[in-house]
Amino acid sequence: MQKRFFAMNILAVISLFLLISACQPQAKPVTDDHNEEVPSRHKLLNEENDKFEAALGWLDSETILYSVKQDENQPPQLKVFNRKTGKQEIFYQPEAAIVNVSISPSRNYVLVHTSSSPHKANIDILKQDGTKEYSVAIPSDELDFSWNPYEDGILFLTSFSEDWSFTSYVLDTKKKAIAPLDFPQPFAQWAGKEELLYVDWKKEDPDLRAPLISLNIKNQKKETVMLDVVHFQKIKNGLMAIQVESEKPDQAEYKFYNGKKEQVSSFSVPHVNTFSDSMIPFYSFDDKKNTFYTFTPESAFTGDPYQGTFKLIEYNWETGKKKEVLKEMENAPLSCSSEGSWCLYGHQLESVINMQEKKVYPLLKARNDE
Repeated sequence: MQKRFFAMNILAVISLFLLISACQPQAKPVTDDHNEEVPSRHKLLNEENDKFEAALGWLDSETILYSVKQDENQPPQLKVFNRKTGKQEIFYQPEAAIVNVSISPSRNYVLVHTSSSPHKANIDILKQDGTKEYSVAIPSDELDFSWNPYEDGILFLTSFSEDWSFTSYVLDTKKKAIAPLDFPQPFAQWAGKEELLYVDWKKEDPDLRAPLISLNIKNQKKETVMLDVVHFQKIKNGLMAIQVESEKPDQAEYKFYNGKKEQVSSFSVPHVNTFSDSMIPFYSFDDKKNTFYTFTPESAFTGDPYQGTFKLIEYNWETGKKKEVLKEMENAPLSCSSEGSWCLYGHQLESVINMQEKKVYPLLKARNDE
């Protein structure tokens, strides 16, 4: 069943998701003000700067997935780089232009979204060695998706048409099947094997604050989890929700809940509110250590654009302990390894942060001919 999502809502929500998406490279790298001289023990990626497109995340604690440009008429190539050994090798060669790449929470699968025409999405699900496990093509002008951390290889997908009408699906990699799903909102995240969470935005209402709803797709049981949510992120053993109260518009509160939906901790940061939406700084989770990494603005701000700097913080949401990692940082995409000691950073994830040393290093080796 195809549904209509009001255009003002979809544009605002997509802009909000783009602010926190680390998969779309930007032309301008982050400032090198924090870049340190690289110790010899740290291996660097040996690719030409004009060939490197972007790092895309971690396949394990040492292996980084990244994309490189090919010859003019060929789509980019996906490669892997082991930071411990320095080994680089080809991971996958897509047949069409890459739109998006996403690594599953288990890191067992990689979704590659390519497009050979404006109104079709090609979805390839790869195994960790780069071999193709399942492929499907669906009608789509825009595509959004979320992995199920409770059942490996399951995804919630939403395909948007040109008029912002949408169709939702459940994709099962192991069964090699995709089925339409009648769902009230286009954006959702898994809260269990058959449970999805979504923010219940109302049609023709530009307010991005709305109730967070839980819906069981098997028995249709629905409940309100909390009110006035601006953004949320579900992880396997918890939930993070950001709220901005109308009485305190200059403060954004990050709330953390355990698997039983009980609040365990929270902290507040200055709220940056642009003319179009709330700014959600980039973040990353280390699920094993119950640790959350994000950027916090130096002060509250309303307007566009915000030109202040940010602090990179580390927050253990189970204990409530927060510590500062780095000051005067740019708010840019962040992707942390499975054990959290290293994080990719930058608009192309072209730098790496050693979280223990609190130092930023370049990912790419400097070349004498450039």
